[in-house]
Amino acid sequence: MKTLQEFEAFFQKEMMADLKILDQRRRDQVKRYTWIVLLTLLGLLLCVVLYLNFGRHSHSSAAGYIYLITGLAILITSAIVMSTWARDKTFYQDFKQKVIEPIVGFVSPDLQYEPRNFIGADSFQRSRIFMKTVDRYTGDDMVQGKIDKTQIWFSEVKAEYKSTTTDNKGHTKTTWHTIFKGLFFIADFNKHFQTSTVVLPNRLGKGVLGNFLNKMNWVRREKHVRLEDPEFNKHFVVYGEDQIEARYVLSTALMQRLTEFRKKHPNPIYVSFVNSFLYIAIAYQKDLFEPTWFKKLTRFSLVKEYFEDIQLAVSIVEELNLNNRIWTKQ
Repeated sequence: MKTLQEFEAFFQKEMMADLKILDQRRRDQVKRYTWIVLLTLLGLLLCVVLYLNFGRHSHSSAAGYIYLITGLAILITSAIVMSTWARDKTFYQDFKQKVIEPIVGFVSPDLQYEPRNFIGADSFQRSRIFMKTVDRYTGDDMVQGKIDKTQIWFSEVKAEYKSTTTDNKGHTKTTWHTIFKGLFFIADFNKHFQTSTVVLPNRLGKGVLGNFLNKMNWVRREKHVRLEDPEFNKHFVVYGEDQIEARYVLSTALMQRLTEFRKKHPNPIYVSFVNSFLYIAIAYQKDLFEPTWFKKLTRFSLVKEYFEDIQLAVSIVEELNLNNRIWTKQ
């Protein structure tokens, strides 16, 4: 695994020149948008002053409103046109090419980065981690390839479901709810599982009531599996179709690695073993691998965050010891 010190040397030698050019473009765009906001506010103030001094004293109140609406329409149209002019149309694409792609290549030359691709909704639902039906699904920043002998895929995804309500006047309102937003990871576990095993965050605690409610999970076909590792049980709750296979898959060593992984990373982590694949979902509130407009791109502390997010996904293979090929597919 590449170290932070190695990445800092790579950052200074290989990335800094491109980052300086990108950062100048970022500053230029921020300046242009700042001028647009200031001119728009000045235009709004002028419209109000003209209306107060001339429009409302016109022969008809309708004429005054026409003056005001016309002025606002011209102002809004001008702001839209200027915003289109001010936008750096290739900045987003160039950021991905000059920042994220080199970091992926640095982490491992065997990984391929596809900024517009993402893990499909069918794989997301096949994982059996989230049982809610997905009504809207988006994503980006796919990374795929091999870490030693293990084939992996991961990308940022967002899955949502909708609820519809109707008030007493017959008006219908649709509300979107997030099922999951974050990093979704798939690895070939090199073992064909006969049944599914799902590991979820233990949000109910390890008390008597928490254990009882964890057992009473009616939304999935898998049944609660109680394992003999109190530290693991403090962080996770396990459901499996087959108690014996669940214990076989979740060996003592693997439970220890998952526990250590959870302690190191505060974000909620979900894991499942279905068919021959390991699925891991790590929830994030922020958007991953996206440019920021109000921070210098040449600051190592900023670019380091992108490196750590990518390194986190790749480190799953090593931390869970997936390259120890102790099983074979049937």
